[in-house]
Amino acid sequence: MHPSDPSNQETILTKVKNRLELKTEDMDSLIKDYIEELGWRILHYCNLLDIPNSLKFTWVSMTIDAVRIDLPHVDEISDTVGGSEAVKIGDTQVSPGRGDGVSNTSKSSIDQVVLNYKIDLNRYRKLRW
Repeated sequence: MHPSDPSNQETILTKVKNRLELKTEDMDSLIKDYIEELGWRILHYCNLLDIPNSLKFTWVSMTIDAVRIDLPHVDEISDTVGGSEAVKIGDTQVSPGRGDGVSNTSKSSIDQVVLNYKIDLNRYRKLRW
């Protein structure tokens, strides 16, 4: 799977929307941006040319986490987090961002998501000489 392939983006987008229970297409282009960026981050972290099919659900989960961290002020996304201060699944924890209506999209939040999934990604990581 390659991050810039539109069919792969659609596959991941469908799974993200199902998990977040998003019914409209309002956020599709924004979520695709996250899908592509995280796909490239997976490739760079693992030193791969293509993302293995077995990492598909990790890619989906990473995208969901990044969207929740960066867009907590969007109603469709904030409804998926619930009222708690943090959501923790396994070794990954997602906390709501600022509630000031300003997106806190940054390199550090994407890096945080990638590092939260390093246990899943390290299995596929190749050494670069």
